[in-house]
Amino acid sequence: MKIKRSGPAPAQPAPPPAAQQPAPAQQAAPRRKSGALYWVALAFFALLFIVSAALLGRRLWEDHEVRSDFADLEALIEPAAPAADDGAQSDNAARFAALVARNPDFIGWISIDATNLSFPVMYSPDEPDFYLRHDFEGEYSDSGVPYLDARCTLTAADRSDNLVIYGHNMKTGTIFGFLTDYKQPETYQEHPTIRLDTLYSAGEYEVFAAFAIDIAADRSFAYNNYIDLDEDSFREFVEEVKRRSDVDSGITPVYGDELLTLSTCEYSSANGRYVVCARRTGG
Repeated sequence: MKIKRSGPAPAQPAPPPAAQQPAPAQQAAPRRKSGALYWVALAFFALLFIVSAALLGRRLWEDHEVRSDFADLEALIEPAAPAADDGAQSDNAARFAALVARNPDFIGWISIDATNLSFPVMYSPDEPDFYLRHDFEGEYSDSGVPYLDARCTLTAADRSDNLVIYGHNMKTGTIFGFLTDYKQPETYQEHPTIRLDTLYSAGEYEVFAAFAIDIAADRSFAYNNYIDLDEDSFREFVEEVKRRSDVDSGITPVYGDELLTLSTCEYSSANGRYVVCARRTGG
């Protein structure tokens, strides 16, 4: 009996290729989402840049206006006005007569040669911090005007041992902003003296110390309370400011020297101050 062998199975026709299915719509969403985030971020940073530039421009313009106003005031100083005939006024009172007429709180002019620090000094003991946020005319001002501590005495007949003057450190460097440059040794070498001419006398002061202090974190030294001093408190003040000083002046004031302390903001800490101390050497 013959065995019938079956041959290879006939090839089955290949199934028709599956039709290409379009990718589900949700697969494209991540790309669209990331693209949207990019444009949102770009718009945000562009807006941030515009606002920052506008604020900076406004600040620079305000500072320009402030500088211009102070320059106008400085132009009112008579460079060589004679003393009054009756001798009731000092030479300086005559020089500053126009400024006093404009605002009787004016008490002097402070400057450091070859810098932008050249400003009037105000004194309003009945409103101690008035000029912190008011201009020379008494109008509100972020910049304010440098002013003498209300606890100080400054008259023709008497003055405190240490005159303490406050001024803003505007972030563009105006008012007392220059004082923080005394952190650098070359600043002291180039600008070792400060001039304070008051209604009652002319004064030149030599810098002997400059330092930063956080008045909240460091309450061990209230530098601005050293105003009317006995010999012990005078020595204590001088020793402490020299110990903290960024300036190596080699100068040690002695009891009886007239001192000047300038105070401004310092931004390395939340409550930072930068303080420059000088002693009077002449007129």
